[in-house]
Amino acid sequence: MRKISYVLICTLIVFTSCEDDPLKKVDVSESKLEVRFDRLDHDLFQADFSDPARTGQTLYQKYGSFYCDYLEAIMQAAPCQPDSNILALKGFVEHRDMSALQRQVDKKFTNEALVPYQNEFTESIRRWNHFFPDSIAPRVVFMNSGLNFSAYSTDSVIAVGLEFFLGPKDSIVQLFPNDIFPQYFKDDMREDYMVTNAMKDFAWAQCNKLDATNNKSELLNILVHQGKVMYMLDALLPNVEDSTKMNWSATQAEWALQNEFNVWKTLAQQEVLFRSNYNMNKKWIDFAPFTNADGVPQDSPPQLGIWMGWNMVRAYMKANPDVTLQQLLQEKDAQKILKAYKPKKD
Repeated sequence: MRKISYVLICTLIVFTSCEDDPLKKVDVSESKLEVRFDRLDHDLFQADFSDPARTGQTLYQKYGSFYCDYLEAIMQAAPCQPDSNILALKGFVEHRDMSALQRQVDKKFTNEALVPYQNEFTESIRRWNHFFPDSIAPRVVFMNSGLNFSAYSTDSVIAVGLEFFLGPKDSIVQLFPNDIFPQYFKDDMREDYMVTNAMKDFAWAQCNKLDATNNKSELLNILVHQGKVMYMLDALLPNVEDSTKMNWSATQAEWALQNEFNVWKTLAQQEVLFRSNYNMNKKWIDFAPFTNADGVPQDSPPQLGIWMGWNMVRAYMKANPDVTLQQLLQEKDAQKILKAYKPKKD
């Protein structure tokens, strides 16, 4: 067994410690909210394509507008016409590779095997309902997205592409071409990331409704926006380690903690926070093997910009305990949030 250094253990304790975090004090154990779970992957791969009109109507009646999202946005198969366009998915279902992929999904994710994940989803959605009682409590739809989306969220649905969580060592995952699915991508296809990644996608979709950024946004606005997403994830999954929320290993989490001031200094010295250079800005938040921004070494973890934005938002919320989650999401002054962030030099 590989030994873990004392320093690393202490680092992880600091990285995940939230003893004074008010978000952890929220108790939803008495909530009566029932979360609905459906398996679109089963409904689709077991569909009777000999009667397409009836099958399309059945799926539309069960999944509502999400059936159209699946057909148009996720699969990009055809415009949504429930009476006829189910045939656009017939080739997908009958494709040899997709059929093999679904068999692997069926083998790993039986209905019984999904129960622990459903329990995690239920608690997280109950927490969403606590913080946003006037909002819709989303249902969870498990799907085969054809390797298009690991998660796809609307106000009323959190859809999970189960094929993205088969595991890095899965025999089919290992066959995915490296030019499309590089190894660092495969390494993140872990089943223990399922709930976290799906709820992160849902948090991102909700934050975008109130405070969206675009290609012309300044880097600071982008980082704070991403920090809001991660803070909402704190609210929804308070007991999940920060490293898991970032899809980082323990070693990567340790690097981030030890180099936080240096990363901040890089941002400040280069004066990039107030630039609207899309190609430069996205290097701070892109999914990659490391953070490929100027001045950041290659042994860094990826998406350090998201982590820095998260730290900024956490610092702001700690300094302003009366600010609610709703008020945070509505706050559009990124510099106001930045002022609370005071990274310490080692």
